[in-house]
Amino acid sequence: MKMQEYPHWQWLKETPVAILEENELPAWREPSQVLAAVRAMGASLLRYPAIRWGVHSFSESAYLPKYPGLGDRDLFGEILRTMRDNGVKVMAYCHYGVLHSHVAKLHPEWVGKESDGRDARQNGPDHHYRTCMANMQFTFAMRQTIRELCKRYQFDALYLDGPTWYGDCHCDSCRAEYFKHYDEPMPSPLNLSDGSQLKYNLIRDAHCERIVRELREDLADFPSLPLLFNMALKPLKHLPNHPTGIPERTMRWADGGNTTEVHRPGRIWDMLQSIRLGASFGKISMGYLPPGPYDTLRNFPMTELEVLSGAYLMHGSTPMLGTVSTFLNDKSAGGMMSAQVAKFKANPEVYHRGEPVKEIALVYSRVSAENASALRRAPLDNAFGGAFSALLGEHLHFDCLFDTQFTAERLTPYRAIAIPGGISLAPEKLELVREYVCNGGSLLACGDFTLFDADGGMLPDFAAADLLGVNFSNHRPEAPYRSREYRETGPLHGYSLVPEAYLKLKDSRLKAALEGIASDLTPVSDAQVGIPGLKRWIEYNIVKPAPGVEILANLYLPAGGAFGATLEFPFGVPPGITLNRFGRGKVIYAAVPLDEFYEQRNLPETRHLLRELFRILLDGAPVLELEAPAGVIMNLTESASGVYLHLLNYCGGMYEDRRAVEWVAPLDGLCVKFSKRLGKVKALHEIEGGDILRAGENGFFTLKRLKVFATYKLKT
Repeated sequence: MKMQEYPHWQWLKETPVAILEENELPAWREPSQVLAAVRAMGASLLRYPAIRWGVHSFSESAYLPKYPGLGDRDLFGEILRTMRDNGVKVMAYCHYGVLHSHVAKLHPEWVGKESDGRDARQNGPDHHYRTCMANMQFTFAMRQTIRELCKRYQFDALYLDGPTWYGDCHCDSCRAEYFKHYDEPMPSPLNLSDGSQLKYNLIRDAHCERIVRELREDLADFPSLPLLFNMALKPLKHLPNHPTGIPERTMRWADGGNTTEVHRPGRIWDMLQSIRLGASFGKISMGYLPPGPYDTLRNFPMTELEVLSGAYLMHGSTPMLGTVSTFLNDKSAGGMMSAQVAKFKANPEVYHRGEPVKEIALVYSRVSAENASALRRAPLDNAFGGAFSALLGEHLHFDCLFDTQFTAERLTPYRAIAIPGGISLAPEKLELVREYVCNGGSLLACGDFTLFDADGGMLPDFAAADLLGVNFSNHRPEAPYRSREYRETGPLHGYSLVPEAYLKLKDSRLKAALEGIASDLTPVSDAQVGIPGLKRWIEYNIVKPAPGVEILANLYLPAGGAFGATLEFPFGVPPGITLNRFGRGKVIYAAVPLDEFYEQRNLPETRHLLRELFRILLDGAPVLELEAPAGVIMNLTESASGVYLHLLNYCGGMYEDRRAVEWVAPLDGLCVKFSKRLGKVKALHEIEGGDILRAGENGFFTLKRLKVFATYKLKT
């Protein structure tokens, strides 16, 4: 039998890496102390700083100064020798973005500038300095020093913390680049409204990609050395100033990177979004375990370690273990940390040598995110986050990708795609979506889908009107929409005429979302009555359906009703949800941005409604049906060794955002049934315990008690 071949970096994908952060002088005297801390964590790979803030920690360099105070010590060499002699691999850490004060004195020409010409400082006026990725003198010095490092030492992987802009830079290099590209002076300050920030972002993107591309070229003599970088987007989504460029572009030259830059206080839902988006690259995707706190004298053996370890395992991600500096002084969490590390070593073929089963693609639209910022609209992250958490909560299997990754080949395996907040698509990407649907795929679209062109200009109609089966008429009418406002029956005296919106469900399949409710109305606005400083959330479009388009629900926009009179509908009863047949495929359009609304209000029946919409797109036959609380997170993966169901229990901590996980509620009676698409599933094999489960007469498997994390292999 032919052995399956894996890329040269596969070992790193399967290896948790212990992180030793040293911004200034080390806290250890001898490298044996570091070795003991790494072993206490159960790790066999250490990330150690070789270049930090423009100073290096090794023997000597012709291009960068050594950290002041090290004298003749070669810290990197000492660490490398000790680790290698004891079976621990080493990843060299090189930071791009900040300049140590010592370097700034030696090389003032490397210091970035504020818009008023002042030196750009990092973390306040008495701290270090920012540098600039467009400064070719600085990036040349970094590049040459990294080349020196690679030639002098035999380490195992190279990690770039960045390349990063820690703020808008107005140095001579940036101003010259701006003028060269746009034939106009660079404004001070930059802003989104006049387009200057977006123009500057393109310069940032190009230089981030250039730096990593050049290093990849330099590593031609070291073909087996993995190269990683830090996307630092917390999570891996849109920020309006592109501090690390566009990761999809830079990733072409790298083998992976840090995709889950989430620290305390953080939300597990943000981490999960980053993890799934990071997995879309098909390379090494790293994230912090735990995401803080980062005390230097204490660590914490809490359930959170097991929960987040499970999140990384089920998505094929690689944890960065925090932190060695803590374990130099306290080994309390060593047993729990080591137990999690052992899981990564035990079953690499289960967790790190496969990919998600293709079912639903949840798409993050880069161009929409850019335009949403420029237009001062709600961030695309709201819509994406709402769709993401709704799919998780309803146990509909999905994975994520960016619209920048669209190709016909990439889209074809999916049964359905959703593009939350997709107000803009590049024309060639929209055409790929058309072809995908025409050939039998399905699409869920909401709100202002393609109502803006790729440059952010509003169009008279949806660019995808033929695909959606509806034409745009107008947005909801402008009105006062005061925060403390009920629907008034009249006279209004300044109140808005229609301050709330509902969907009136017509389709029997959608009415299943309101099971147990004696109404066919579901709210799609948020009154926020009586809460000072908060605005009413009410967003909808008036659209006209094309002939033959099926109306699944109408917008219900009531007014009047004084003394029990019949309600009035001054805006009519326009379509709320439509179903269009396009070629061999289906498109559901919601005139209300249901994804953004769910993120706003977290109404369970909105989540149920989204579930039913996806079920229609999937012809009523999702790849699996899982009967479990919304706090159970599911993923389905496949590799050469089989298909695996992964379950993570977040019940008990689901609504405890920004707090460490202390406990999750054990769950009994979870049931799962699989589609025939996966073959006839005869049994489930629990990976950790080894138990074999058989299906009942109804085709459902009753699972063992779910404590924190479990994986089952499907036996067909």
